[in-house]
Amino acid sequence: MTAGRRRGAARRSRPRWVTLGLALVAATAAAPAVGPAQAQGSPDAGDRAADTRAIGLAEAQALARARNDARAAEAAAAARAAAMVGAADGVDDLIVEAAVEGVRRTAEPTAGPFFQETDLDAVTVRAAVWKPLPWGGRVGVQVRDGVSRTQALVAAGGPPAELAYTVHGPRAELVWQQPLLRGRGRAAHDGPRRVARAEADAARASLDLADTRLALDVARAYWELAYAARELAIRQSALELAGEQLAITRARVGAGRGAELEVLAVEQAIAAREAALVGARLELSARALELRVLLALEDGDPRPLAATDPLDAPTSPPPAPAAALARALAFSPELRAIDHQARAAGAQLDAAARARGPGLDLVVRGGPAGNAADQAEAWGQLARADGFEAAAALSFTLPVGDRAGRGQHEAARLARRELAHRREARRGRLTAEVARAVDAVTLSERRIAAAARAAELAARNVALELDRWRTGLGTNFDVLTRQDQAAAAAAALARAHADRQLAVAALVALTGP
Repeated sequence: MTAGRRRGAARRSRPRWVTLGLALVAATAAAPAVGPAQAQGSPDAGDRAADTRAIGLAEAQALARARNDARAAEAAAAARAAAMVGAADGVDDLIVEAAVEGVRRTAEPTAGPFFQETDLDAVTVRAAVWKPLPWGGRVGVQVRDGVSRTQALVAAGGPPAELAYTVHGPRAELVWQQPLLRGRGRAAHDGPRRVARAEADAARASLDLADTRLALDVARAYWELAYAARELAIRQSALELAGEQLAITRARVGAGRGAELEVLAVEQAIAAREAALVGARLELSARALELRVLLALEDGDPRPLAATDPLDAPTSPPPAPAAALARALAFSPELRAIDHQARAAGAQLDAAARARGPGLDLVVRGGPAGNAADQAEAWGQLARADGFEAAAALSFTLPVGDRAGRGQHEAARLARRELAHRREARRGRLTAEVARAVDAVTLSERRIAAAARAAELAARNVALELDRWRTGLGTNFDVLTRQDQAAAAAAALARAHADRQLAVAALVALTGP
C-alpha cells in the first residue's frame, strides 16, 4: 500500500475515533447497567450475556427479605417474644391438681400408755381446681378422700386389748389464698404480662429495624454492582480507543510520519488499560458476590449477578430538612424498639418494687366433711353436710436485709435510666444522619451536572487532541493523556450517579419508604 493510500485510510478512520471518544460519555450518560460479559465487548458478548443472572433492585430486596439469615434470626426472635406473650397470659389459666399419698407406720407397744397406735395404713386422694384472681392470690375447690386402717392397743387395768378399725374421711372445701402485702394487687398479677407484651413490641420493632437495614445494605450492594459494571464498560471503551490509536500510530510510523517511540507509548498505555480492565472485572465479581451473600442465593444457579436498574434512574426529590427529621423521628424502628424496651423496664421496676418488703399471706378454707367406718356412709354424711370443717391461716415472711429485692429494684431502675440515655443519644445521631442524607441528595444533582459537563468536555478534548496530533501540532502522549482524562471523567460521572442512588437509599432508610 502506498503512503497516499495509508493517509486516505487514516482519514477514513477518523469518525471511528470520534465515536469511541464520545462512547466514554455515552457509556455513562445513557447506557444501562451491563454485566461483565456485555462489558467485555467481545464478538461473543451476546452469548456470554447468558452467563450472568440479571436482577432488579426490587427483586433483590424481596429475595433478601425472604432468604437472608440475619433477618430470619430477627423474625424468629420476634416470634419467640410473641410466644412469651401467650405464656404470660397463662397466668389466668385454670389449674387442675391431683395427688395421691400413702402412709404405713408400725410401732412396738410400750408399757404405760392407755392407748397406743401400733399399726397404721392410710391412703389419701386429693383433686382440686384453682382459678387465679386478677388482684392476686387464687380461689379453688378441693375434694379429697382418705381411708385409714388402724390397729391399737388399749390397756384399762386388765390385760391389753387390741383394736382394729377403719375410717373414711372425705372432705370438700372452698379455699381462698390471698397475699395481703407482697404480691398483692392487679399490678403485681399483670406484671409478667406487661413485661412480655412490651418485649414483644420491642422485638417487632427490632425486626422492622432489621428489614430497614437489610434493604439499605442490599441497595448499597446493588448500586455498587451497577457502578462496577459501568466502570468495566468505561475501561473497555478506553482499551478499544487505545487499540484504534495503536493501529493508526503504526500506520503513521510505516509512512515515515512518526517514531517507533510513539508505538511503544501506545502499547504501554494498552498494557496499563488492560490491567485496569482486569481490576474492574475483579471488582465487579466481588460486588456480585457481596450481593449474592446478602440474598443468600443457594439455589444452584452459579451465574454472577448483573444489575439491570440503570444508575441514572430517576429519584424523588428530597423533603425539606425539617419534614425529613419529623418523618425520621416518627418512623425510626430503633427509637420504637427503645421505647418498648423502656416500657418493659418500667414494668420490671414496678414488679421489683412490689416484690420488696414482708409477705403476709391469708388462707381460708371450709366445707362439709364425712367421717365413718363405711365409705358410703362417709360420703353420705358429706352430701348431707352432717359435719363441717373450717380453717384460717396467716403466714408471715420477712427477708432480712432484702438484698435480693433491693438489687433487683436497683437493676430495673438503672435499666430504665440506661434506655432513656440511649434514646436521647440515638435521637441526636438520627438528627445528624437525616441532615447529612438530605444534604447528600440535594447536592448530588449539582455534582452530577458538573460531572456530566466534565465528561462531555473530556470527550471533546480527545477528539480535538487527535486532530492536533494528526496535523503534527500535538504529541501521542497528549492524546493518551486526554483519553485517560476522558475515562476518569466518565467514571466520575458514573460514581456521581451511584452516590446519588446510595444517598437516596440512606434517606429512605431513615425516613421510611
